[in-house]
Amino acid sequence: MGIEETEAQARGALDRRSFLKGAAALSGAAALSLGLAGCGPKTAEEAKASAADAMGTFSEEGVATPSFLVPPEPVDEADIVEEVEADVVVVGMGLAGICAARAALEEGASVVCLEKGTEYHLHSHQITAINSAIAKEQGVEFTDEELECVLNRMMADGRDRCNYNLVKHMVYHCGEDFDWYLEKCPDYTVVRAEETAGETKLDYEAILNICTDGLAARAGRHFDDVTPEREEAAKAGAPYLNLFNHPVNPAWDVTDERYPMFASVIAVEPNHSYVGKHSAAYVEEHADVRYAVWAKQLEKDDAGRVTGVLFADEDGTYRRAKAGKGVILATGNFSSNPAMVDYYCRSAAELEPTGWPEVDAKGDVTNTGDGISLAAWAGAAIDRSETMTYVCDSYGGAMGCNPFLLVDGLGARFMNEDVTGEVFGAKSLRVAGKVMWQIFDDSFPDQVANMPVGHRCYWRITEGYDDIPLGHLFDPIGTMTRAEVEKMSQFKADTLEELAEQMGVPADAFVATIERYNELYDLGRDEDFGKRHDRMAPVRTPPFYATAITPPKFRNTVGGVMSDEHVHALDENNLPIAGLYLAGSMVGNRFHGCYPNTNMGQNHAGCIVYGRLAGQNAARGV
Repeated sequence: MGIEETEAQARGALDRRSFLKGAAALSGAAALSLGLAGCGPKTAEEAKASAADAMGTFSEEGVATPSFLVPPEPVDEADIVEEVEADVVVVGMGLAGICAARAALEEGASVVCLEKGTEYHLHSHQITAINSAIAKEQGVEFTDEELECVLNRMMADGRDRCNYNLVKHMVYHCGEDFDWYLEKCPDYTVVRAEETAGETKLDYEAILNICTDGLAARAGRHFDDVTPEREEAAKAGAPYLNLFNHPVNPAWDVTDERYPMFASVIAVEPNHSYVGKHSAAYVEEHADVRYAVWAKQLEKDDAGRVTGVLFADEDGTYRRAKAGKGVILATGNFSSNPAMVDYYCRSAAELEPTGWPEVDAKGDVTNTGDGISLAAWAGAAIDRSETMTYVCDSYGGAMGCNPFLLVDGLGARFMNEDVTGEVFGAKSLRVAGKVMWQIFDDSFPDQVANMPVGHRCYWRITEGYDDIPLGHLFDPIGTMTRAEVEKMSQFKADTLEELAEQMGVPADAFVATIERYNELYDLGRDEDFGKRHDRMAPVRTPPFYATAITPPKFRNTVGGVMSDEHVHALDENNLPIAGLYLAGSMVGNRFHGCYPNTNMGQNHAGCIVYGRLAGQNAARGV
């Protein structure tokens, strides 16, 4: 794909988000002037009222408040047809809500769960689980010093704006909380990460065929000759618990990385619904679970304590759920709400969300920020990051996020390539042509030996699957076959000029960039961008390869409401709102600016860890 085609494709991706981006950015006089275009003259009051219809409300000073932050009118008491009571009310039956409800039940609390879908929702497969029992059994245990290193790096990732004890709770409890999550699962298969495909007795081909949540299919790890019977047998052995990204590169030192990533993940294959469904069944059996209902407002008493939730069914009939001890908001993220995305994370408004496939009982998309609005109407402060965090990891190029040479749409080098996937994703929005070309030559199998253990990084190339450790196999990382790299490479040419033509970049500039890069390698230091020498892979041996890295789709937003270490929602003065707790993606004050790759699977681990904590604290009255 040439640069013109790349730009055309990017332009074609624009949709209603672009309109919202342009409209929601306007406030005050700028917004008012929008009403004048193509119309007769309007007074300031008329223009303000017109803009308010679309955008929310305006103060006397002309400052806009978006409609999703404008509280609704109180519900008439006569319209409430039923009242239910419990110690704890949980809003949302995704992973966080399930864990919150289960934890509260195990504390002896009575629980009501409200979910706008017709069933619970579980997806994905990677979960940060530092020092889980499975990791320890395979000899992977973080020391106290290493745990402190992880914690300090996570705080540095957030420029120390996050709540230290909230983040610390994640680091020190994610392993034991994963073990707790697994307790309800009666049967599972533990994968021996260092065992190779050639050594295992598992039917790895059939397992790969049912692994759809990772990169396996894209890399070509799918076997057409596997029979449906073998695939069904593989499903019968699921879930497969895999110590993802192990073994690690023996030449790698995490303390010597610009962007360290800790190999701290358990991958649940094919996905963790195989585990989570057992906790969900426990909650459905022991709690009052209401599906196809929509939380509309939180209720507070005269002292300001949250005491319950007003909710409605598909017909709009109102009911009340009273909470004797607390309400937990586990409503997911807001990636499917274009106006909210534009308001809280402007750069994400340029990207298409992949989101998650769930819909509610009316067939509408979920993850629309319901909890943000509910909390804000009850007086909670929204996360104070300059931009709300969202996940926009890039899978990189044919060699993943390995730090091979990158050039932009003009054929020029522009950065030290030794970064992680979330940097690739964000950087691709900021370079000429909005395209980064990953360039390497036919020596790549020998050049990967010093590559990092990181997000979509590969440090070993094999000829076939038999030599791939299972910890690298089911969701490709660490080890790739030469054939897979060839398959994932977009362009291949015997000369640099031919490659430039295929890429659609100026050949003279591109060749000059390659020559300078090779010169820096020979010099022994990167005078232009400071990349470490052992990752300066020269480009000399044909054939030459190029793969475009373009702005990614973003997966979801992370964080919403200011939270303390006990997962209380905080008010505008950062003081706890009595009776209101947060779980999962609703927990703010733990990221700042980006969702880092320091630990893969942090978001789903947060659903388990903070869901469990919310359930325990609500039930105990903490």
